[in-house]
Amino acid sequence: MSKTHREISAVLADTQFLTNTALHALLSHLYSSFHTITTKAGLLQHLEKEPVSLLITDITLFDYGTTGELGQLLRDYTGMGAVVLTNSISHLKIKELNDNGIRNIVLKTDDREELFHAIEAALKGRKYYSGNVLDILLQKEGPLEDATILTSTEIEIVRMIAGGLSTKEIAAKKYISFHTVMTHRKNIFRKLGVSSSSELLMYAIKAGLIDNIEYHI
Repeated sequence: MSKTHREISAVLADTQFLTNTALHALLSHLYSSFHTITTKAGLLQHLEKEPVSLLITDITLFDYGTTGELGQLLRDYTGMGAVVLTNSISHLKIKELNDNGIRNIVLKTDDREELFHAIEAALKGRKYYSGNVLDILLQKEGPLEDATILTSTEIEIVRMIAGGLSTKEIAAKKYISFHTVMTHRKNIFRKLGVSSSSELLMYAIKAGLIDNIEYHI
């Protein structure tokens, strides 16, 4: 990736302070315009105001309701390349992104060259998965999802969600606050790389946490 200034308008849509600060220092001098945005409302407002060549975003932490929302955003603003930069990602989430036309994915643990390669590919309309993302895609046949990264409490909450309990009901049943349950939910979504309850339930089925006949939407 060329390190000289380029006439490209780039937007970083992420909620993590350290990520935003580091990427601003790394990338802002490369483009004619570089903006950091922390809310979906702010992103939509910016896209309405001026054309954007490149969107770098975290599909898990940023407040997209579903993967499809990001896909629709790219369809609404044609010509905008997108790179998903996230802490972790599942095989299922990669497939969902691909199905929505999002094919440039890098992990935050990857090195800078992986990010630069993904950016260049996105700007040219080509696909790029980092080496770590490819490793996930090339896993041997068998269980695609691993729930061992969850604590016992988080697994219990996943099962309660699958059983149709609301956040308020889970809090009452476990004798904890509504806020504590919400914190657990956010941590579960972040760890598993999912962004909705339906994605969480699909993950739970694949991981063997629940049977596919015992959950409720």
